[in-house]
Amino acid sequence: MVDSSVPNGTPESRRRSGRIVRKPDLFSQENHEGSVLTNGSTKRKRVTNATTADDDEDDEEPDEEELRAERRAPRARATAAKPATKRTKTASGPNTTLAIRSAKSQSKSGTKGSKTQKARVRPGQMHEQGLYAEVFGRGRTPEDSASLWFRSMQRDSVAAIRDLINFVLQCIGCDSKIESQDIEDIDAAPDRLRDVLEEYEQQKPPDYPLISKQKQYSGFQSVLEEFFGAIIKTLHASSVFYDQPEVYDNIYVWIATMSGASYKSFRHTATIVSLSMSTALCELARELQETMATLKSQIDAEKKKRSVNKGRVGTIEENLKVAEKKLEAIDVQLKDAFDTVYVHRYRDVEERIRALCVAALGNWIVLYRKMFLEGQFLRYLGWVLSDTSPSTRLEDITQLKNLFANKKNIAALRAFTDRFRQRLVEMGARDADLKVRAETIELLDQLREAELLEPEDIDIIGRLIFDSEPRVRTAVAKFFVSNIEDLYGATVEDFDQAQLVSALPDPDDVEDFMVPTRSWIKFKCLGSILAGFDKDEESLDGATAQSLPLDLTTESRYTLATQSIFPHMDELHQWESLAGFLLYDHSSIPTQSDEDDISFQVRQAYKLSADEDIILLDVLQSSIKQYLQSIIESPTGRRTNAAKDRIREKQESAAQNLTVIIPQLLGKFGSTPQATSSILRIEQLLDIGLINELQSGEATYSAILDDISKQFTSHSDKKVLAAASAAFRNARSYEQSKEAADSKVQEIWTDCVTALANLVRGKNVERRGTLDKPILGELVNTTMRLAELAGVHDCTEVIEGKLDSGASRKQKGRSSNQQTLLGLLLQLLKRGEPDEDTTEAFAELEDQLCTALIELFSRYFRWKVFGLKQAISANDTAQLTTTSLTNFAMTRSTFVENLAPVIQLRIPLDPVRYNAILNVLELFALFTTIRNMRPDKSELDEDIEQNLASLITTMPDDTVKEVMTTYEKLEKSFAKITRRKIQKSDKNKTKDSAREEAEEDIEKPPQDSEDEAGDSDADDEGDDDGDIAEATGGRRAKKQAALLAEQNLCELTSKIIFAIVGGAIKDDKVKQRLMLNRTKLGKNYSTLIAYLDEKKEKKPKSKAKTATARDDEKGRKAKAAVAKKMVSAGIVLEDDDIEDDEDHDEEEVQRQHDLEDDILEDDADQDDNALEAHDEADDDIMGD
Repeated sequence: MVDSSVPNGTPESRRRSGRIVRKPDLFSQENHEGSVLTNGSTKRKRVTNATTADDDEDDEEPDEEELRAERRAPRARATAAKPATKRTKTASGPNTTLAIRSAKSQSKSGTKGSKTQKARVRPGQMHEQGLYAEVFGRGRTPEDSASLWFRSMQRDSVAAIRDLINFVLQCIGCDSKIESQDIEDIDAAPDRLRDVLEEYEQQKPPDYPLISKQKQYSGFQSVLEEFFGAIIKTLHASSVFYDQPEVYDNIYVWIATMSGASYKSFRHTATIVSLSMSTALCELARELQETMATLKSQIDAEKKKRSVNKGRVGTIEENLKVAEKKLEAIDVQLKDAFDTVYVHRYRDVEERIRALCVAALGNWIVLYRKMFLEGQFLRYLGWVLSDTSPSTRLEDITQLKNLFANKKNIAALRAFTDRFRQRLVEMGARDADLKVRAETIELLDQLREAELLEPEDIDIIGRLIFDSEPRVRTAVAKFFVSNIEDLYGATVEDFDQAQLVSALPDPDDVEDFMVPTRSWIKFKCLGSILAGFDKDEESLDGATAQSLPLDLTTESRYTLATQSIFPHMDELHQWESLAGFLLYDHSSIPTQSDEDDISFQVRQAYKLSADEDIILLDVLQSSIKQYLQSIIESPTGRRTNAAKDRIREKQESAAQNLTVIIPQLLGKFGSTPQATSSILRIEQLLDIGLINELQSGEATYSAILDDISKQFTSHSDKKVLAAASAAFRNARSYEQSKEAADSKVQEIWTDCVTALANLVRGKNVERRGTLDKPILGELVNTTMRLAELAGVHDCTEVIEGKLDSGASRKQKGRSSNQQTLLGLLLQLLKRGEPDEDTTEAFAELEDQLCTALIELFSRYFRWKVFGLKQAISANDTAQLTTTSLTNFAMTRSTFVENLAPVIQLRIPLDPVRYNAILNVLELFALFTTIRNMRPDKSELDEDIEQNLASLITTMPDDTVKEVMTTYEKLEKSFAKITRRKIQKSDKNKTKDSAREEAEEDIEKPPQDSEDEAGDSDADDEGDDDGDIAEATGGRRAKKQAALLAEQNLCELTSKIIFAIVGGAIKDDKVKQRLMLNRTKLGKNYSTLIAYLDEKKEKKPKSKAKTATARDDEKGRKAKAAVAKKMVSAGIVLEDDDIEDDEDHDEEEVQRQHDLEDDILEDDADQDDNALEAHDEADDDIMGD
């Protein structure tokens, strides 16, 4: 740079750059402040000034042109130093030092300027020297550091630019430095940088400041960006940027060259510097545009006056021309920076750099719309939508959201949207990153508001309300509700507004929820959209999607969708109106009438079609649930008594309305299983405590219990039975209704047991094919009801009770086991053994019967163990007699024996076999919890302890073998569907190698290449033993198959782990087999296997240790007496089974305690009538 007040330089240099330059070595001999660059040209013309023989003569006697330039320079600089009030005024004179203020600070008062955040003093960098120390080590603001550098540039521009480039190298982490001659010879910059890169390669730094996690580099990037932004604004404020462009050009040549280096540290740092400089230029361009707009307004105002002040107009026009020239200079530099840096770095191999470029371009468009809001720049944002990095795509979507948020940009973005709309829709529907999907859906909502989406795009995004990810459903909820509003508007647009208001009043003006209102049309729109999505739902690749088989008490897809819609749709908050809409007799609406009849047209607008009422029942259930939750949510601050009273009033009002609505809904929809299950889930939301406080509350709820009982006995649908049993559990959780609920349940038990006995009386119940199909179907339904009833409360007395006397008299001579329901059920279990003679239709019913029996026995055994725990806790010797424990052990043995053929004679992945294996594993794991049961006071009798210890046995080896066969098939099936490579044998694998797999393998995604798929399938050829076939069809179907396979694998693995930890399986080979592919089957599987890892930390001494010592002593006594007494001859005990506690250290005891807590977690709650907290799963009785 050269001080414009010094009149020297050759004529050639004046013609080339328009500025006076002179040779640095000659200039230093004179008493001047400025120094010159030997190359004063711009980047585009890098011609170095040649040293001429006339230099000495020019120095000694300046010509007339130089003298005029010397006189003009002070005036020009003084004028440029004081535009507007936002700039700091500077005095005239060649030796003036500019007072540079922060670009962000206000010019109103010094107090506001003092709020500028200073750079944090970094003690680790205070030892540094030069500009780096001033920026990062002295606690200066970036503006102060830029002002300091500018003053040094005024003294010696070559040295200042050299220091600035060395500063950038130091920010990179490079120890090399450039010299002044490198700055003077700008054409040699690439060669010099090549030498620097070679020196940098020898250094091989492990890290560089921008990505370093060291504390001293905290906030490094922001300070660096602000510093270079301040430098650009300083050059602008002093007019050096415009009067001496070679200063900026020389700086930028080095920065641009560094941005193309082969090392990431160079590219990353140089790109940040370049982008920050361009951002500062955009901010200056915006200021100049505002200034120009103001000047034009002033000119127009002056010209409209009667007496035009031509001098003032001329001055304003001159200022306008100056501003225009400055803006043109900025445009040139921005375009050059974009072409030399951005177009290369936006596709850099490093995702950090790509994300930086996207963020910068979005910022430039906002700051300088006139230049960057054009297709030639917007297209880069569209191309980045296909970037491989989620963070880059997310940044791109964020910038597009900012652009579309400004309504003024919509017209300019229309062509961009037409070009990249399909890609945006695809990202919203399919993107692998959930955050990107959610943000894209929000962007698409902006496009919908701007009417830039096609109808098919709206349908694709609207279907995401059924997506399995809650975050996606939440993101699309507003979009979906807007679609409902659009459909509502299209429905009523042809109606006369006055007639519509007369026919359908506003919901707020109506107290009776049975009266039609305008909200009914919106409910109709909601139901029709959901039904349309349900009927015509296809995956994006065109294949028909199938719903995943959900758990019986799991929320339906409509309830999950409603949870997301509820906050955005006010009509759902008035759920009573929706209930009235459903109770309305839509069949009474005529199909034809006078076209001018507004009443008929309105009724047609809200008339429900087939299946829409079933969908809206789920919507109603979810809306009620969300409404009740919103009532009790604590508002910000402390609740007043008045607020509590209002909450109480709303709850009582909701309970009162539910007692009226539920019976009516059951009366209308009770014949449809799906509708009935939804209504029974609504009943579970009823606060019975509030009902009984109301008048006639007890009688009202008694009628509701009658309705529930009627639905339970009249339906055989699994969902209805599960919902009804959950309703009974809800009733038992309230003291006011517990007795009435128990009475109803006992009545149903009696009826079902009697029906079961009558169905099989005189029949051969142990063999398949001995019952007619109607009888077999009714037997299945009755058994399913018994299984569900077993989940309501303790069923052991009923199951162990004798059948009616009539059945006993007619079946004299038969096994005495038939005299009890338990014996009959054990005999029926034998029908699960498959044979070749049974037809497919009969076999399906027999399998359903077997599955229901297994479920019933599972709950029976859990109730028995729970009762055993209570007896031990109370030290109730009457319940712990040798006879009772022997009978219990014999029942367990008979159950396992009868179930063994069911497992062994079926293919590995047969559903009945799978359920049987799960229950056997759970059963043996359940019995291991007896080991940790202790009385609250005193100690158990020695004989009782011995008998209890004998109940803890290991699984038979044959059963374990069958379990592992099914496990291996599930593992293989999951690996095949997801195309994972797993290890088939562990012969060549050391014991510890499985634990030392790379962590990234756990999250390794399924591989999609056909070659890998072929490799995975190579070993699967010839599998005809029930292996799950690889999913065919669309992407959604394949994903569902993978989810089901993973669920089955993890469920079985968890049961095996319970058995291993509890000691029911002691074969180390089983544990090793589970851990063989722990890193190759996904994170869920790996997390499960972590429970088998041996913990190294020893737990502190506690009560558990004391109990262990006591147990060891008792164990030795039991071992001595084992030969004298045995609980059951059918149970073979080993020393390990009797003296099991002796083999466990403190950690193992604690592990077993944890297992007991897992399995018996809910038992106490059941005894205390708290089952309502766990009514979502069948395992609520004992936990899982």
